[in-house]
This record gives sequence, C-alpha cells and structure tokens, in this order.
Amino acid sequence: MTKVEPQKKKKTHIPFRLNVLFLVVFLLFSTLILRLGVLQIVNGEEKRLESEATVEQVAKKEAPRGIITDRNYRVVVDNDPYFSVTYTKTSDTTQEDTLKVARWLAERFEIDEKEIKRITERDKKDYFIVTNDVKKLLNKRLTPKEKKLKNDKQYKALVEKITKKDLKTLSEEDLNIIAIKRKMDQGYAYSAQPIISELKNEQISLISENLDSLPGIDIMPDSERKYPFGKSALFGEVKPIPKESMDKHLALQYDRSDRVGVSGIEKQYQEVLRGTKEMAVYLTNQKTGSTLGDPKIIEGKRGKDLTLTIDMELQFKLAKIVEEEILAAKPLPGNDMLDSAYIVMMDPRTGEIIGLAGKRYKNGKFINDEYGALFNAYAMGSSVKGATMLTGFHSKAVHINEPIYDTPKKFGAIEKSSWTNMGLINDTTALQRSSNIYMFEIMQRMIGPEHYTETYDEVRYFFSQFGLGEMTGIDFPNESTGYKGPVQKGVFGTLLDLGIGQFDTYTPIQMVQYVSTIANGGYRMKPQLVKEVREPRTAPDKEGKLLHRFEPVVLNKIDMEEKYIERVQQGFWEVMHAPRGTAKGYFDDVEKYHNPAGKTGTAQVRLKKNGGIVEKNNLTLVGYAPFDNPQIAFTVVVPHATAQNGMQRINKFIGQRALAAYWELQKKYGKDAETVNALMKQPGENEEASAQ
Repeated sequence: MTKVEPQKKKKTHIPFRLNVLFLVVFLLFSTLILRLGVLQIVNGEEKRLESEATVEQVAKKEAPRGIITDRNYRVVVDNDPYFSVTYTKTSDTTQEDTLKVARWLAERFEIDEKEIKRITERDKKDYFIVTNDVKKLLNKRLTPKEKKLKNDKQYKALVEKITKKDLKTLSEEDLNIIAIKRKMDQGYAYSAQPIISELKNEQISLISENLDSLPGIDIMPDSERKYPFGKSALFGEVKPIPKESMDKHLALQYDRSDRVGVSGIEKQYQEVLRGTKEMAVYLTNQKTGSTLGDPKIIEGKRGKDLTLTIDMELQFKLAKIVEEEILAAKPLPGNDMLDSAYIVMMDPRTGEIIGLAGKRYKNGKFINDEYGALFNAYAMGSSVKGATMLTGFHSKAVHINEPIYDTPKKFGAIEKSSWTNMGLINDTTALQRSSNIYMFEIMQRMIGPEHYTETYDEVRYFFSQFGLGEMTGIDFPNESTGYKGPVQKGVFGTLLDLGIGQFDTYTPIQMVQYVSTIANGGYRMKPQLVKEVREPRTAPDKEGKLLHRFEPVVLNKIDMEEKYIERVQQGFWEVMHAPRGTAKGYFDDVEKYHNPAGKTGTAQVRLKKNGGIVEKNNLTLVGYAPFDNPQIAFTVVVPHATAQNGMQRINKFIGQRALAAYWELQKKYGKDAETVNALMKQPGENEEASAQ
C-alpha cells in the first residue's frame, strides 16, 4: 500500500496544470478578440478612411524617340543626348518650396535672355506677392468688402492692387528668379518639367552634390533630334503639343508637357516613334498631401525605329541636280519667274518612294521644298495624254491605230491646233509627237448630243483610276488632291483643255503614281515612305528585330483592257526613241538610262507680274525604265519656266540626270532593284512579321 500512494499524489497535479494552461489560452484569445473588436468597431471607420485616402501618383520621365534610317539603314534622324534639370511638383509642394529652389538655381545658372523676355506682368505680380508678407498686403490693400471674399477671388483682387511702382522694385536678380520659377510653375503635379537644358559637366556635378537640399529637382537625360545627312521636310519636326490637338493627345494618355511629331514622318508615325516613359509611382495620403516612402520605379524604353524607302544617297544627288539645272536655266530669256523644280522617283511594282527632291530659289539661295511634291498642284500639260488616250480607247471614242488628220481645226466656234501641223497620224504617233488635235478629237467624240457637261465627270472618273485628282494614299499627314477647273455651262473649250492637261491641276506625287500605273500594266500602287518598323537597335551597326514590314498595296486596277495599256506603253517608248519623239536624243544611251519610256508636257499658264499678266510654261516629264521590265518610275515638274530655243529642256535635263544617277547607284552597289529588295531582309528574320 505504501508503494501506491506516491503515484496517486503525482496524478493530482496534472489536472491543475491543464486548467491553468486552458485559462491562459482563454485569456489570450479573449484579449485578441477584444482587440479585433476594438479595431473593427471602434477604429474601423477611421482606418477605412485612411486607406481610402492613400492614392497612387505617377511621375513620368520622357523616353527618347525611335531613330529613322534610310532603306540602306543609314541613320537619317537620330537623338542628340544631353542632360537637363527637371522639377517635379507633388501634391504637398508649396509656393515657398518652389521659390526656394528657383532662387538657388538663379544664383548659380545663367538665364537665357529669351526666358527673361517671356516674363509677363502677371508673373511679376505673383512673385511680388509671394516674396512679401501676404497678410500685411491683404490688410493694407484690400477693402473690407474684398477681405470677405473667398480665397481665389481675394487673391485675384490683391493681384489687381499690385502697381507698376511695386514692380519697378524688382531687381535683375529677381527677374532671373521669376524666369526660373515661371518654368517650374508650368509643370503639373508628378510631371517632370524641364527647367534648364544642355547641362555642362561642372553644372551636373554642382546639382548632384546638392540634390538632398533641392526637393523636386532631378537631372534627367534628354535629347534633341539631329540629322546626320541634313534636315528634310519629309522627316518633320518634334515640338510641344499644339493647342488645337491638346484634347486629342490627353485622351491618348499624353501629358501636357510632352513633345510630339507635328509634321512629316514624325507626325505620321508618332505612336511608333514615341518612347515608353520611365514612371515613378508614389503613394500619397490624399487627406494630408504627404508622400509615403520611396517611389516604385518602372523603367522606360526608347521608341521603335523606322526604316524609310528613301535612298539618302540618291536623295542628295536629286537635290543637287535640281539646284544645278535651275541655276543653269534661270539666266536664259523668259525664265525670270523660274524659281522651283521637283522630282519624284518610285518603284512602280511596290509603290516605294526611292527619292524625292524639291527646291525653291528665293533671295539668292535654295530652300528645301520636298513638301511641294506632295502639296503643290500644277497644270501638267501633255504628260497626262496617256490617261486621255486610254480614256478614248475604253469609251470607244477612238480605236487602236486609228488615223486622224492633225491640222488646225474648229470645234464649234473655237479653233485649236497642235504645236505643229502633223498631218495624218495614228494613236502612238499622237503620243510620240504630242498631238493636241488627236486628244481634242477624243474629247469631242465623248460628248453626248446635248449634255457635254457630263463628259467632264466621265473623263475625271477615268483619270482618277490613275490617281489624277485623287489622294494617292501616301503615308504622310497631308497631301493635296489638286484643283478641278470650274465647269461652266455653254463653255466648251475647257473640256478640250482637260484632255491635254491644261484645265485641272495635279501634284508631282500624283503624276508619278499615274505613270507607274501605266508602267506596271494598270495597277495603281499606294506610294510608301516607310518600309519597316523595328525594335530599337542595340548597337550603332546592328538593326533591331523586325516587327512590321509594309507590303505593297494595290489601290485599284484600271478598268481598261490590257491591249489598250500596251498601246499607250508603246507610244511612251516612241516619245523617247522614235525619230520625231519629243524626248528623242535625251535617253538613247541604253547602258546609262536602261531603255526608258515616258511622256513630256508643256502647259501654258498666265501669271501676274508687276500689275500685268505674263505667259509662262510648266515643263513636265514622266517616265519609267526599263521599258520591258519597269523597276523605276519618275516625274519631273518645273513650274513657270519657258521653252528654251523653242524646245523643252530643263525638264529633260533633270529627268535624264536623275535616271542616270539611279542606275549608277545600282551599279555602284552591285545590285539592281530586285536585289535591293532581297538585301533589305536581314538574315534570320521571321518573315511572318511582314505587314498586311
């Protein structure tokens, strides 16, 4: 019995300890539940409001734009990097904070005189107020009634009480501070506003050493566009968002301080060239305006790169040719108003613009005028007779090989003639020698018994199939459709003029599309200036990954039989090679020009000069080569010139030199146009990336 007693005594302690443990656990859980209850019931609403008051604010830094290369991947538009001082306001930034930083910067940096001139009277008044005791100003200058106004109205009343005498107290140092502060105030909350650009190394060091005491200030990489081969209107410009398009850009998630393409390729492909901004995401308390912790950084990325269809070497040659021929022709009698010329070269199979040059001579120097090839419309003269002949064939007004006697002829009460009496000629000879009478006959035969005015619409419909009088579809922000002459009931002669290119007006880009349509058998191709979109290049000599290749786009097939098109092609060949062709002797060298075909044109125009009217000529030329396998088409337009020694010359000189330059480059690089297109595809690229 004595051996069992210790065991019984030991067992009596276990339940007691368990009870104590359970009690402790119970008390802990009770405390936890009580605490949760307090948080949920007592402080829940307060915490919920605090949570809702915390919001994300995003500060963005501009990313470099994509670069632009020519068809051979030579960089033609690049970024010239530099560093800028930027200022980023937050929701709790005060005027005193901004003023303090502005004063520090103004004391250490030279302020551009242009910025001083931009200071307004309101800028000076705001500065005067913030640098004085505002309460004293309010008490001293406002009437009792004005003192009762709300804050914004009260401040406005105070601004009006600041006098010119007050502003005269501002020193040169004050003006420097105002200029800096003005730029700082232009920025929006959480948007990095550039203050001082193109920092020198010592300035970067100075700012870097003092960043801790300059809230909102940062040093950011920035860039300006640079042009290794010279600036071109085709490239366009990058500027701050224009006022008229601000709403549109804001809807596309742009910031008001952004710079965008405002013209040319820069505008047309803005969304491609635009970089992805670096973002700093701040957590801020909406109630207090304070920033919570360090921001989260999301890296940005440079914009995508573009490959143009333009060959920059050819482009330079074309520009030089145009300049030299204008200078050579201007001293000749009658060329006193000759001041511009244009040439466009296009691959008729793809629509790719290989070269485009325009020059305007003003005040003794040349101005680039590539825009003129897209916007300036002129009467093109006999160059459009290919479209007239095809219209005549299709409408059955004339037939292949039909003879017509070319001699001065009366059409109603109007007598018309060609530039010379040609006698009995057929359709190809009419093109070869540029007969007006043959074209007039087509127009007259198309006229109905009474409703001749409807013939204008019919002719223009057929012309539009070649792109004449229509948008060409070129990937550029704007282009002109030309001008349609006014149709007047009872006036017959203008219909005849329409058939010889002396009534409606067309642009050089329309003319090259027109001749390309004839060259390639009737397919109207969409002109294209950009060939590819690529990822940003990782090294100067290495292209980025191909993202998008623009494939040729057929806009329409002309509604005319193949035999008719071939007949006009034959007439165009005779223009340049037959004994009496209007361009005979200029393009005979097969090795140099590769057997071209084409059509010359002269349009008589009346211009105002010194209060009177003078008559001048628009000299034109369209063509393509080789005749049997067209690889290049071209158009030349020389407005307001005169015939030299009774002949068209400057248009032919430009055309022959341009065509020779094109083939020289193909020979120089050991490739024809077919090989050029093949070489544009880089090894290892995914061909499925090609665009539709």
